[in-house]
Amino acid sequence: MRVSPFVLILAGFVVWSIAFLALYATQATGCRLGWDGIAIGPLSLLRLSLTGLFILAVALLAGLYRYGSIHGHVATGQAQILVKIACMVHLAALVSTVITFSGVFWLSLCR
Repeated sequence: MRVSPFVLILAGFVVWSIAFLALYATQATGCRLGWDGIAIGPLSLLRLSLTGLFILAVALLAGLYRYGSIHGHVATGQAQILVKIACMVHLAALVSTVITFSGVFWLSLCR
């Protein structure tokens, strides 16, 4: 399947934005419903849910980066340059995801 390089450029931070909304919506909902008090092994249900969303976001962004790096070699001319830019954007989104969302591992989740 061929994807426009412009769509690839936008995809990284669209995924980041969706992950941002999903993480904070899950945190707010989980705090309100008391998920932080439900233990599943050593973790609370809320921390486990947020960790799963974090891992999903990282996996999706890594997949986008991989897709762009594979298909960047196939593209020619201006499309190849745009796909390389998309790969850099995906990498930036991946790094910002790890930095921004890694607080789910050690920060207190609810007051």
